[in-house]
This record gives sequence, C-alpha cells and structure tokens, in this order.
Amino acid sequence: MVSPQSLARMLLHSRPSRLSSIAPRINTALLSRTTTRSISNISRLRIPDESELSPETRKLIAQHHGDNWTRAFSLNPDTARRFVTYYEDLFTNPNAKLPLREREIIAVVTSATNRCGLCTANHTIGLSAAIGGDRVRAKRIAADHHLVELNEREHALADLSERLTQAPREISAKDLDHLRHIGFQDEEILEAIETIAWFNHSNRITIALGVVPDQRYFE
Repeated sequence: MVSPQSLARMLLHSRPSRLSSIAPRINTALLSRTTTRSISNISRLRIPDESELSPETRKLIAQHHGDNWTRAFSLNPDTARRFVTYYEDLFTNPNAKLPLREREIIAVVTSATNRCGLCTANHTIGLSAAIGGDRVRAKRIAADHHLVELNEREHALADLSERLTQAPREISAKDLDHLRHIGFQDEEILEAIETIAWFNHSNRITIALGVVPDQRYFE
C-alpha cells in the first residue's frame, strides 16, 4: 500500500500529462456561458448581439429607448413581441376605461408590493408624468401608498392592487361591491383587475431574469 507521504511525492514529481489526468477538468462551455452573463450585466440570461436580431425586433427595442428589459426579452423575439403588444394596448389605448393616472397607480403599487425594482422605477416615472410631473408624490406612492393622501378612487385601487397581489383568494364579492359603491363601473373594475394581474405577470418575468433598471430611471 502506498503511504500518503509517498503519494504526495509522486504527485509532486509527476509530469504535467499525469497531473492533467488527475486534476478536475474545467467545463469550458459553462465558463463561456458564465462569462457571457457577467459581461451582459443586465440579465441572468444571454443578451443577443444586435446582429442576431431581426429588423422587427431591433425596431421594437428602439421604440422603447433600448431599455434593458427590451434587450433581455429580445432573446426570444416572440416573448418580446407578446409582452410589448399587451403592454402598449394596456397603456396607449384611447378607449381605456380607467384614466392613465389610475392605471399608473396600479402599476406602481403592484410592482412595489412585488418588490420589482425595474417596474417600480419605470412606472414611478410614468405616474409622475400622469399626475402633472410631480415626481416627489409619485415616489411617495411607490414607497408606501398608505402614507400618501389619495382620493377615494385612488385609495381603493391601490388597496386592491396590494391585496390582489398578496392574497388573491381573499378577494370577495364584498370587495367588488365596495368598488361599485364608491362609483366604479363594472367595466372599470374588470380593467383594474386585468391591469393588476398583468403587472404581476411582468414583475415575475423581470424579477426572475434579474433585469437591471436603466440609469435613466433614476436621473
């Protein structure tokens, strides 16, 4: 039997070829993928080079200021297309039932409840624009809407956003009756629920991918 000391001396004086057969081998493919993720620095998945993208996908990215989330989603152009199609219809449709201010409150409160940094930062800007450029008030709503003086409708939508996000099965007919009582039409209630649900969807994608918010969101 070879003693530990003898084995150590054998390894020390072994030729490089023998040592290479004993030492663990590096998975170069894994190293390459890890390096790619590190370099991209905006998502946990690979960011495709612009040369890989179709003209349609490049146009989609450009239309949204080249934001990190568009570049992250472009890895699967169908994902990017589906996401943007729904998002744009939800926020640019002139026939929306809820005013933009209320939709942005839903976006901010839902995203803040989910602790989605990217969506909270992005839609805090949108909320600020929708309420006349008051960034301080928008930031206060994002930080904790309970501490901000909201009107009755805004307060109800913020509470619904938080509760539907945290405990959807606790929403009951009484909650919807309360919304009717303070003046919401059924069509508005449905759009509110749809908007809350969609932001839960988008928050989970960006959280799972670890998409980094763009610098411009904080300037």
